[in-house]
Order: sequence, then C-alpha cells, then structure tokens
Amino acid sequence: MSPIVPEKQWAQVFETSGGPIEYKQVPVPTPGPDEVLVNIKYTGVCHTDLHAWKGDWPLDVKLPLIGGHEGAGVVVAVGELVKDIKIGDHAGIKWLNGSCGTCDFCMASDEPLCQKAQLSGYTVDGTFQQYCIGKAAHVARIPKEIPLDAIAPVLCAGITVYKALKESGARPGQTVAITGAGGGLGSLAVSMILFQTE
Repeated sequence: MSPIVPEKQWAQVFETSGGPIEYKQVPVPTPGPDEVLVNIKYTGVCHTDLHAWKGDWPLDVKLPLIGGHEGAGVVVAVGELVKDIKIGDHAGIKWLNGSCGTCDFCMASDEPLCQKAQLSGYTVDGTFQQYCIGKAAHVARIPKEIPLDAIAPVLCAGITVYKALKESGARPGQTVAITGAGGGLGSLAVSMILFQTE
C-alpha cells in the first residue's frame, strides 16, 4: 500500500541571498520519471549550506531555495522509470543530486565535475523540507537496520573523506596523513581507517 503523501509540507526557504530564512508551507514536489520522493526524517547542516544562503560561491544558486544535502528518510513515491528502489526503502539525499551520466567526467566516476550536475540545496531544492526529490541513480541506498539519524551527516562529511581515502590509493600497512584529524571530517576519516583495520 502506498503511503499518503500530502499536497503541502513545511520547509526552510530563502528568497534572496543573505535574506531571511522562512519556515513556511510549500507544495510537495512530484518525482519525475527518473526520480524518487523521500520523506526526510533527519537532515544534517553543512558549512556549504551557509555558502548557499550567502550566495558567495562563483556558482549560481537557485532562488528561492530550500537548502540542505544531508537528508535521510523513506521513499514514498517513485517515477515510472525507476526500477531499483521502491516505496518503503530507506534512502539518502546527498550533495550530488543528479548528473548527466554520459560526459567524460561521469564516465570516469567523477560525476561531481559534470557540467550538468544538480546539487541538493544549491541548484535544486534540498533536504530542509519534509519531502525531497532525488534522482534515483544518485540517492544513497540505506539498509533498514542502520538508524537514519546516524546516517544523515555521513551523506556529506562521510562521503567526502571516503572519496579522499579511496582516491589516495593507500593500502593496508601504508601511512595516511589526515589534516585536521580532530575536526568533524578528520575524525570520520580516522574512524573509517580504524574500521578497515579491525
């Protein structure tokens, strides 16, 4: 049985860069053919969200904007082309919401460099809302036994350090220097290294 999805939802929205952030009702989006709609249960806040609000990066911000890109929740609707994720599955919305999938960057697994990349909470509405759209090819599949509140911050900070460690090419027994190991991202990187060695 499909869950009942309301027509309206609550979201944090700003209309202008650096302007007031309003908590207000907005329409619940409808997923396109290759998208899923996730009922966000938990979302983290990233320093990038501050840049999105200030509009101080050399990349145009969608306005008005619902920020956020560390959302974890439950899939409540899927587009007609989506076959590998279903209603009731747990999913995460991360920074990279979508990419073209066919450019040289996408073909080399460097989707964040895609010129047509869609960025959650920056070029498309993000996770500071109750229901959020994500491209099915890019939403994180979350096993149901993992608590959603624990996974939300991993969808940005965790992915960032995981990608850095993976691309370093380091192998067991080799040394890796982690700059800022006492900070949020650094401590996640240290725990990933410790987890891999156990």
